[in-house]
Amino acid sequence: MNEVTHKQTTRVIRCTPENAKAMAATVKAWPELHSLVQGLQSQKLFPGLRNLQITVTGNEEFVAKGLDAVNELNAAKAV
Repeated sequence: MNEVTHKQTTRVIRCTPENAKAMAATVKAWPELHSLVQGLQSQKLFPGLRNLQITVTGNEEFVAKGLDAVNELNAAKAV
């Protein structure tokens, strides 16, 4: 039996001044995360996106897309 194994890779994307606009768009496009962030912010437990990080796991090509990979997954779920 020939099995093809795909190496899984992980990338942590932290919110920075450089990607803050893209991170905010990702949060808004991800309903579950958006709701969580809003709930935590309303309780003053999460002061802002500067404390947010997203971990992307998958094959190297997928992970290399960064936030675009997450946005692709959310777009597919919305259809």
